[in-house]
Amino acid sequence: MKSQTFFAAIAASVIFAAPANAQNFTYDVVWKPVESIGGMTGADGSRGGGAGVVNGAYTTTYEDGSVQKGTVRCVGMQQPDNGLFDIHMSCTTKDTTGTASVIWGCNYLGEPGPETPLGCVGGIQGTSGEAKGRNGLMTMEWYSDTASRGTGQWYRGQ
Repeated sequence: MKSQTFFAAIAASVIFAAPANAQNFTYDVVWKPVESIGGMTGADGSRGGGAGVVNGAYTTTYEDGSVQKGTVRCVGMQQPDNGLFDIHMSCTTKDTTGTASVIWGCNYLGEPGPETPLGCVGGIQGTSGEAKGRNGLMTMEWYSDTASRGTGQWYRGQ
């Protein structure tokens, strides 16, 4: 299923340039295969320091029932053992209303491994269009090689 450690998490990352007022939303992402980059094998045989890039398509549903479709591109990297997060990633989202940046911290929901789902928390910031200058929070569950889902909330602008 999920390519390597972080790659699963990459998924995540999604989303949405949004409406003008504070608003809750849910989303689903369909991911293409993760392109693995780098990493090294340690003396104990474990692989670490790997990264990846992934592209996806998302559908966001806002609390008022409106739906927005867009694309997301993420890059992520495994983090050292005993850190707060197993994987960090950064994403850019794009739809007809504009663009946004998302940063994620993700952890395995069970024993680390390529088949283990990830749970992520992140922040989102509008970079162009209707959401420019707005910030928000998101959660994400990457539950398969090709799919993730989550919730979020945009806050009022500055």
